[in-house]
Amino acid sequence: MTTEARTRTVTAGPTDEARQVLRVRDLQVRFTGRHRQVHAVRGIDLEVSRGEAVAIVGESGSGKSVTTRTLVGLPGPGAQVRAAEFRIGEVDARTLSEAGWRRLRGRRIGLVLQDALSSLDPLRTVRHEVAETLITHRLVPRSEVGTRVLEALDLVGFPDPARRADQYPHQLSGGLRQRALIAAAIAADPALLVADEPTTALDVTVQAQILDLLSQRRDAGTALLLISHDLAVVSRIADRVLVMREGEIVESGPTEQVLSDPKHEYTQRLLRAIPSATTRGSRLSDAGSGPAGADVSRSTADDRIGGPVLTAEHVSR
Repeated sequence: MTTEARTRTVTAGPTDEARQVLRVRDLQVRFTGRHRQVHAVRGIDLEVSRGEAVAIVGESGSGKSVTTRTLVGLPGPGAQVRAAEFRIGEVDARTLSEAGWRRLRGRRIGLVLQDALSSLDPLRTVRHEVAETLITHRLVPRSEVGTRVLEALDLVGFPDPARRADQYPHQLSGGLRQRALIAAAIAADPALLVADEPTTALDVTVQAQILDLLSQRRDAGTALLLISHDLAVVSRIADRVLVMREGEIVESGPTEQVLSDPKHEYTQRLLRAIPSATTRGSRLSDAGSGPAGADVSRSTADDRIGGPVLTAEHVSR
């Protein structure tokens, strides 16, 4: 499969410490339970600079989302976080209390999650969602909050923002809900925008629109950290790629180099797993128990089909 990797030139790379928004060295995250310990993130290094898009890719369970939550101070209950260095701008994140993280989130770090329908409060309008960060951090006088909300919605291409700002999530399409999430994340103009699988639940057309929005934020100087398992999405927007497997970074480099000439066997398998017209009916990866290319178009489950497993009638919400 061919990959249309981006070739945009970044004016200042990750070695320019003056422009770095995020810098992490030897990040370790463990979860300790009653009977066992899970080492979810194993010594990763990461830098993101202003005007740069960096992507972390890998299959489900590779540690991408744990890394994301840790970088915004939400690793989860029972997490043990260690790092040789963990800086957000000039702030040493290793010393932050929960109150300190709350002062950073929204103001210095914006977070865009993948499922807008569950991320947005069904009892709050779009206006209240976007205004929350501005009000919580007291960034503008109360009299100016409404104007800033409409500016943020207009920035992400929200149609008729003055009217639609008073709508609830269920009244919006999937694309508009995702735009509302992005508007809420950028309302305070954070230096770093973390997007965790922001296009997974969207159709191809809306996906392209959201990627364009994220690209615009990057081009405006925002540092962008994109978490994804979709290499086609990554090829459109990322300047650099980090490939993650079982909590470790197994390969990293410029997007074009990693996606067109991968060195690590795991990265090669990820690329082979991208569907195409020629792979229909064939196993996409040799990660499974059968050989690569094995015919999976037929299933013995056909012989076991019975009655409905779930039936619902007259459902309302």
